[in-house]
Amino acid sequence: MAKTLAETEREVADAIIAALETPDANGRWVMPWDRSSDGPTNVLTGRPYAGGFNYFVLMMAAGGYGDNRWAGASQWKKSGNPIRRGQTGTPIFFPRFKCAKCGTPVGWGKKCKRGHSVVKPADKTFTGWGQSYTFNNQQTSTPLAAVEVKDVDPEVGFERAAAMVKAAGADVRHGGGRAFYRPGMDFVQMPEPGSFKTLADYWSTMIHEHGHWTGAASRLNRPGIAQFSGSSSEAYAFEELIAEMGAAFVCKHLGIQREGLFENHVAYIATWKQKLTDDPSCVRKAAQQAGAVMRYLVK
Repeated sequence: MAKTLAETEREVADAIIAALETPDANGRWVMPWDRSSDGPTNVLTGRPYAGGFNYFVLMMAAGGYGDNRWAGASQWKKSGNPIRRGQTGTPIFFPRFKCAKCGTPVGWGKKCKRGHSVVKPADKTFTGWGQSYTFNNQQTSTPLAAVEVKDVDPEVGFERAAAMVKAAGADVRHGGGRAFYRPGMDFVQMPEPGSFKTLADYWSTMIHEHGHWTGAASRLNRPGIAQFSGSSSEAYAFEELIAEMGAAFVCKHLGIQREGLFENHVAYIATWKQKLTDDPSCVRKAAQQAGAVMRYLVK
Protein backbone atom coordinates (compact mmCIF):
# COMPACT_ATOMS: atom_id res chain seq x y z
CA MET A 1 0.00 0.00 0.00
CA ALA A 2 1.36 3.42 -0.99
CA LYS A 3 2.18 5.70 1.90
CA THR A 4 0.27 8.91 2.45
CA LEU A 5 2.06 12.25 2.24
CA ALA A 6 1.84 12.59 6.02
CA GLU A 7 3.43 9.17 6.51
CA THR A 8 6.25 10.02 4.11
CA GLU A 9 6.79 13.33 5.87
CA ARG A 10 7.08 11.71 9.30
CA GLU A 11 9.33 8.89 8.07
CA VAL A 12 11.81 11.12 6.24
CA ALA A 13 11.81 13.85 8.89
CA ASP A 14 12.54 11.33 11.64
CA ALA A 15 15.36 9.80 9.57
CA ILE A 16 16.93 13.22 8.91
CA ILE A 17 16.71 14.26 12.56
CA ALA A 18 18.19 10.95 13.70
CA ALA A 19 21.07 11.37 11.23
CA LEU A 20 21.74 14.92 12.40
CA GLU A 21 21.82 13.80 16.02
CA THR A 22 24.36 11.04 15.36
CA PRO A 23 27.86 12.30 16.29
CA ASP A 24 30.22 12.68 13.32
CA ALA A 25 27.67 11.10 11.00
CA ASN A 26 27.12 14.21 8.86
CA GLY A 27 29.44 14.18 5.89
CA ARG A 28 30.26 17.11 3.67
CA TRP A 29 27.71 18.19 1.09
CA VAL A 30 28.80 17.32 -2.45
CA MET A 31 27.71 19.62 -5.25
CA PRO A 32 25.89 17.30 -7.69
CA TRP A 33 26.74 19.17 -10.90
CA ASP A 34 29.77 20.66 -12.62
CA ARG A 35 30.02 24.37 -11.87
CA SER A 36 33.10 25.29 -13.90
CA SER A 37 30.93 26.83 -16.62
CA ASP A 38 29.92 29.55 -14.14
CA GLY A 39 33.41 30.93 -13.56
CA PRO A 40 36.64 30.06 -11.72
CA THR A 41 36.02 27.03 -9.52
CA ASN A 42 38.17 24.93 -7.22
CA VAL A 43 37.76 21.66 -9.06
CA LEU A 44 38.70 19.60 -6.00
CA THR A 45 36.25 21.20 -3.54
CA GLY A 46 33.52 22.38 -5.91
CA ARG A 47 33.67 25.89 -4.44
CA PRO A 48 33.68 28.93 -6.74
CA TYR A 49 36.43 31.45 -6.02
CA ALA A 50 34.79 34.32 -4.15
CA GLY A 51 35.57 38.02 -4.14
CA GLY A 52 35.52 40.37 -7.09
CA PHE A 53 39.31 40.57 -7.33
CA ASN A 54 39.89 36.81 -7.25
CA TYR A 55 37.12 36.21 -9.79
CA PHE A 56 38.52 38.83 -12.18
CA VAL A 57 42.14 37.68 -11.89
CA LEU A 58 41.32 34.00 -12.39
CA MET A 59 38.93 34.73 -15.25
CA MET A 60 41.67 36.70 -17.01
CA ALA A 61 44.24 33.96 -16.35
CA ALA A 62 41.83 31.22 -17.42
CA GLY A 63 41.69 32.72 -20.88
CA GLY A 64 45.28 31.63 -21.46
CA TYR A 65 44.45 28.04 -20.50
CA GLY A 66 40.92 27.68 -21.84
CA ASP A 67 39.99 26.14 -18.49
CA ASN A 68 38.19 27.55 -15.43
CA ARG A 69 39.28 24.76 -13.05
CA TRP A 70 41.81 25.65 -10.36
CA ALA A 71 43.21 24.40 -7.02
CA GLY A 72 46.14 25.05 -4.69
CA ALA A 73 49.45 23.25 -5.21
CA SER A 74 49.02 21.14 -2.06
CA GLN A 75 45.49 20.21 -3.12
CA TRP A 76 46.68 19.08 -6.53
CA LYS A 77 49.51 17.09 -4.94
CA LYS A 78 47.16 15.42 -2.47
CA SER A 79 44.86 14.47 -5.34
CA GLY A 80 47.72 12.58 -6.99
CA ASN A 81 48.00 15.05 -9.86
CA PRO A 82 50.84 17.45 -8.92
CA ILE A 83 51.81 20.66 -10.69
CA ARG A 84 54.39 20.33 -13.47
CA ARG A 85 57.86 21.66 -12.72
CA GLY A 86 58.47 25.28 -13.62
CA GLN A 87 54.82 26.35 -13.44
CA THR A 88 53.93 29.72 -11.90
CA GLY A 89 50.87 30.11 -9.73
CA THR A 90 48.25 32.85 -9.93
CA PRO A 91 47.89 34.84 -6.67
CA ILE A 92 44.55 35.11 -4.91
CA PHE A 93 43.61 36.73 -1.61
CA PHE A 94 41.52 35.43 1.26
CA PRO A 95 40.28 36.96 4.54
CA ARG A 96 41.93 36.04 7.84
CA PHE A 97 39.92 35.78 11.06
CA LYS A 98 40.53 35.21 14.74
CA CYS A 99 38.20 33.84 17.40
CA ALA A 100 36.31 36.70 19.03
CA LYS A 101 36.61 35.02 22.45
CA CYS A 102 40.24 33.93 22.63
CA GLY A 103 41.97 35.53 19.66
CA THR A 104 43.32 32.34 18.08
CA PRO A 105 43.36 32.23 14.26
CA VAL A 106 40.42 30.37 12.72
CA GLY A 107 39.85 28.78 9.32
CA TRP A 108 36.91 26.95 7.76
CA GLY A 109 36.16 24.80 10.81
CA LYS A 110 33.18 25.09 13.16
CA LYS A 111 35.37 25.66 16.24
CA CYS A 112 38.66 27.35 17.03
CA LYS A 113 41.59 25.39 18.46
CA ARG A 114 40.35 26.12 21.99
CA GLY A 115 36.87 24.77 21.30
CA HIS A 116 34.88 27.99 20.87
CA SER A 117 32.17 28.05 18.19
CA VAL A 118 33.08 30.18 15.18
CA VAL A 119 29.98 29.47 13.10
CA LYS A 120 28.31 32.89 13.21
CA PRO A 121 29.88 36.16 11.94
CA ALA A 122 29.92 37.57 15.48
CA ASP A 123 32.07 34.62 16.64
CA LYS A 124 35.13 35.81 14.72
CA THR A 125 36.99 39.03 13.97
CA PHE A 126 38.50 40.04 10.64
CA THR A 127 42.27 40.58 10.94
CA GLY A 128 43.38 41.26 7.37
CA TRP A 129 44.12 39.54 4.11
CA GLY A 130 46.29 36.56 3.30
CA GLN A 131 47.68 35.53 -0.06
CA SER A 132 48.04 32.13 -1.66
CA TYR A 133 48.69 30.76 -5.13
CA THR A 134 46.40 28.67 -7.23
CA PHE A 135 47.18 26.61 -10.31
CA ASN A 136 45.08 25.85 -13.36
CA ASN A 137 44.10 22.32 -14.30
CA GLN A 138 46.21 22.70 -17.45
CA GLN A 139 49.33 23.23 -15.30
CA THR A 140 49.10 19.79 -13.72
CA SER A 141 51.00 16.66 -14.68
CA THR A 142 47.85 15.04 -16.04
CA PRO A 143 45.18 17.66 -16.80
CA LEU A 144 41.65 16.51 -16.15
CA ALA A 145 39.62 15.96 -19.30
CA ALA A 146 37.18 18.67 -20.29
CA VAL A 147 33.76 18.16 -18.77
CA GLU A 148 31.29 17.29 -21.50
CA VAL A 149 27.73 18.40 -20.96
CA LYS A 150 25.73 15.49 -22.31
CA ASP A 151 22.51 16.00 -24.20
CA VAL A 152 20.05 14.05 -22.10
CA ASP A 153 16.29 13.95 -21.73
CA PRO A 154 15.73 14.37 -17.98
CA GLU A 155 12.13 13.18 -18.19
CA VAL A 156 12.99 9.61 -19.16
CA GLY A 157 12.50 7.51 -16.04
CA PHE A 158 11.35 10.54 -14.06
CA GLU A 159 7.98 11.15 -15.66
CA ARG A 160 6.20 11.79 -12.35
CA ALA A 161 8.72 14.45 -11.35
CA ALA A 162 8.51 16.10 -14.77
CA ALA A 163 4.69 16.12 -14.63
CA MET A 164 4.76 17.65 -11.13
CA VAL A 165 7.10 20.45 -12.20
CA LYS A 166 5.05 21.20 -15.32
CA ALA A 167 1.87 21.31 -13.25
CA ALA A 168 3.47 23.77 -10.83
CA GLY A 169 3.96 26.20 -13.70
CA ALA A 170 7.13 27.92 -12.48
CA ASP A 171 9.31 29.87 -14.92
CA VAL A 172 12.24 27.43 -15.22
CA ARG A 173 15.39 28.48 -17.08
CA HIS A 174 18.46 26.42 -17.91
CA GLY A 175 22.09 27.41 -18.39
CA GLY A 176 25.22 28.36 -16.50
CA GLY A 177 26.67 26.66 -13.47
CA ARG A 178 24.30 27.70 -10.68
CA ALA A 179 20.95 26.53 -9.35
CA PHE A 180 18.79 29.12 -7.59
CA TYR A 181 15.38 30.73 -7.23
CA ARG A 182 15.31 34.50 -7.72
CA PRO A 183 12.47 35.96 -5.62
CA GLY A 184 12.40 39.42 -7.23
CA MET A 185 11.93 38.01 -10.74
CA ASP A 186 10.13 34.82 -9.69
CA PHE A 187 12.06 32.27 -11.74
CA VAL A 188 14.02 29.08 -11.13
CA GLN A 189 17.48 28.80 -12.70
CA MET A 190 19.02 25.37 -13.30
CA PRO A 191 22.24 24.09 -14.89
CA GLU A 192 21.74 21.92 -17.97
CA PRO A 193 20.53 18.40 -17.06
CA GLY A 194 23.62 16.82 -18.63
CA SER A 195 25.95 18.66 -16.24
CA PHE A 196 24.57 16.72 -13.25
CA LYS A 197 26.22 13.55 -12.00
CA THR A 198 22.91 11.71 -12.15
CA LEU A 199 19.37 12.61 -13.19
CA ALA A 200 18.24 11.86 -9.63
CA ASP A 201 20.47 14.78 -8.59
CA TYR A 202 18.96 16.95 -11.31
CA TRP A 203 15.42 16.34 -10.09
CA SER A 204 16.37 16.63 -6.42
CA THR A 205 17.90 20.05 -7.16
CA MET A 206 14.92 21.07 -9.30
CA ILE A 207 12.56 20.18 -6.45
CA HIS A 208 14.74 22.05 -3.93
CA GLU A 209 14.51 25.22 -6.02
CA HIS A 210 10.78 24.71 -6.43
CA GLY A 211 10.66 24.48 -2.65
CA HIS A 212 12.01 28.04 -2.52
CA TRP A 213 9.56 29.01 -5.27
CA THR A 214 6.61 27.97 -3.08
CA GLY A 215 7.69 30.54 -0.49
CA ALA A 216 6.65 33.55 -2.59
CA ALA A 217 4.01 35.87 -1.13
CA SER A 218 1.45 34.68 -3.70
CA ARG A 219 1.98 31.03 -2.65
CA LEU A 220 2.96 29.95 0.87
CA ASN A 221 4.29 33.37 1.88
CA ARG A 222 7.39 32.40 3.90
CA PRO A 223 9.58 35.18 5.37
CA GLY A 224 12.84 33.80 3.97
CA ILE A 225 11.48 34.33 0.43
CA ALA A 226 8.57 36.78 0.61
CA GLN A 227 10.65 39.21 2.71
CA PHE A 228 13.99 38.17 1.25
CA SER A 229 16.82 40.10 2.92
CA GLY A 230 19.89 38.27 1.62
CA SER A 231 21.35 34.81 1.90
CA SER A 232 23.28 35.61 5.09
CA SER A 233 20.19 36.12 7.27
CA GLU A 234 18.87 33.56 9.75
CA ALA A 235 15.49 33.70 8.00
CA TYR A 236 17.16 32.53 4.80
CA ALA A 237 19.12 29.81 6.60
CA PHE A 238 15.80 28.51 7.93
CA GLU A 239 14.39 28.75 4.41
CA GLU A 240 17.21 26.52 3.15
CA LEU A 241 16.27 23.89 5.74
CA ILE A 242 12.67 23.99 4.52
CA ALA A 243 13.60 23.70 0.84
CA GLU A 244 16.02 20.80 1.34
CA MET A 245 13.71 18.88 3.66
CA GLY A 246 10.90 19.49 1.19
CA ALA A 247 13.11 18.07 -1.56
CA ALA A 248 13.87 15.01 0.58
CA PHE A 249 10.15 14.47 1.25
CA VAL A 250 9.15 14.80 -2.41
CA CYS A 251 12.04 12.65 -3.65
CA LYS A 252 10.94 9.89 -1.28
CA HIS A 253 7.31 10.22 -2.39
CA LEU A 254 8.21 10.12 -6.09
CA GLY A 255 10.83 7.39 -5.77
CA ILE A 256 13.73 9.61 -6.84
CA GLN A 257 16.81 7.90 -5.51
CA ARG A 258 20.46 7.02 -5.99
CA GLU A 259 23.13 5.78 -3.61
CA GLY A 260 24.11 8.58 -1.22
CA LEU A 261 21.28 10.98 -2.11
CA PHE A 262 19.72 10.89 1.36
CA GLU A 263 23.14 11.45 2.98
CA ASN A 264 23.66 14.48 0.74
CA HIS A 265 20.29 15.87 1.86
CA VAL A 266 21.44 15.51 5.47
CA ALA A 267 24.84 17.11 4.82
CA TYR A 268 23.21 20.12 3.14
CA ILE A 269 20.76 20.55 6.02
CA ALA A 270 23.59 20.25 8.56
CA THR A 271 25.51 23.03 6.78
CA TRP A 272 22.64 25.51 7.07
CA LYS A 273 21.64 24.36 10.56
CA GLN A 274 24.97 25.73 11.81
CA LYS A 275 23.57 29.24 11.33
CA LEU A 276 20.62 28.43 13.61
CA THR A 277 22.40 26.89 16.57
CA ASP A 278 20.45 29.04 19.05
CA ASP A 279 17.30 27.10 18.20
CA PRO A 280 17.80 23.33 18.68
CA SER A 281 14.25 22.67 17.47
CA CYS A 282 14.77 24.44 14.14
CA VAL A 283 14.89 21.22 12.12
CA ARG A 284 11.54 19.97 13.44
CA LYS A 285 10.02 23.41 12.80
CA ALA A 286 11.43 23.37 9.26
CA ALA A 287 10.04 19.86 8.75
CA GLN A 288 6.50 21.12 9.43
CA GLN A 289 6.84 23.80 6.76
CA ALA A 290 8.56 21.38 4.40
CA GLY A 291 5.46 19.21 4.68
CA ALA A 292 3.44 22.18 3.42
CA VAL A 293 5.88 22.49 0.50
CA MET A 294 5.32 18.85 -0.43
CA ARG A 295 1.54 19.17 -0.25
CA TYR A 296 1.70 22.31 -2.41
CA LEU A 297 3.78 20.63 -5.13
CA VAL A 298 2.24 17.15 -5.07
CA LYS A 299 -1.35 17.55 -6.19
